[in-house]
Amino acid sequence: MIGSPGALVPPTVTRMRREVVDPAEDWEIPVPSSVAARLDPEGRGPRLSRAASEADLPPGVLRLLRYACGPLPLERTFLLAPSARPVDRSCRRFVSTPVQVLGFGDRATGLWVDRGRREPAAIVPVARIGAIEELAVLRCRRLSVRAADVRLSVRYSTETGGVLAGALRWLRRRAAGDAQGDVPAVRCCAVGADRIPGAWRQLIELLAGDAGPGGIAALFGLAPDVVGDGVVRGALVVLSATELLIMIGPDATEAPDLAGPDVLAMVDRLAVPRHALQSVTATDDRLVVRASGVERYLSIGATLAQAAAELVETAGPTHRPLTVSR
Repeated sequence: MIGSPGALVPPTVTRMRREVVDPAEDWEIPVPSSVAARLDPEGRGPRLSRAASEADLPPGVLRLLRYACGPLPLERTFLLAPSARPVDRSCRRFVSTPVQVLGFGDRATGLWVDRGRREPAAIVPVARIGAIEELAVLRCRRLSVRAADVRLSVRYSTETGGVLAGALRWLRRRAAGDAQGDVPAVRCCAVGADRIPGAWRQLIELLAGDAGPGGIAALFGLAPDVVGDGVVRGALVVLSATELLIMIGPDATEAPDLAGPDVLAMVDRLAVPRHALQSVTATDDRLVVRASGVERYLSIGATLAQAAAELVETAGPTHRPLTVSR
């Protein structure tokens, strides 16, 4: 098996849960804070960039990833520079991160790490994807592509994360295949909240315009403060014909001018293909999502969690055959 077993990481989500650490990967090495400061003077984590040519990548890596992942154009190939990152909330423990190359191929998503080996560090076949997460974790953002027995995770500086936006939209559509499910006629509803802030409404409009036939059903509520920083956060549950999407982020009342893509950069996201869904249930203030052997817990508030579970149950399973590249 290539990659890290998904079961090794607790099935919970940052800002959607009470997370205090972001454990090191097998290829990351503990370093003193003085070394971390030299590797990453600004303390923002690894910088992410799109490969402009094969010469931007370590020799032979693009060919290796194409062999493992299928057709892989440069516009879906990304380089993460060597850096350092904290692994606990106190920012007293750090690890060094080597050069990494991330590729979104037609058959699989792959990660190569400069650790003295030729094979990729993780390969997740598109047909087996259970969840795609984008989270703010400590000082960095973390992308995780998950299947039942394998996890691919990379961390990168927040200001460079926008480089991935187009490739991640492509991956989500690829993972959804052509499976289609019914969408309840909810469209847009505030649950346990007196209104939907303007920035979140604009985000809902963006998602609705991108959803295609069938549109979306969207539920908005206020999320509990599991981070402990006193910031009020909104939670959005969106169901389309192909995907379940849960987003959590600032409710934007303190930044009313934020709109459009700027909102997308601020939120945590969990995207699950409709065909992969096994169950969606509410437990206390959390929504429990199980999909293709992946289990995630999201703290979105008891009222919204119950409404979201009922929404998915009402919609039912997908009803068309799935076609994805294998």
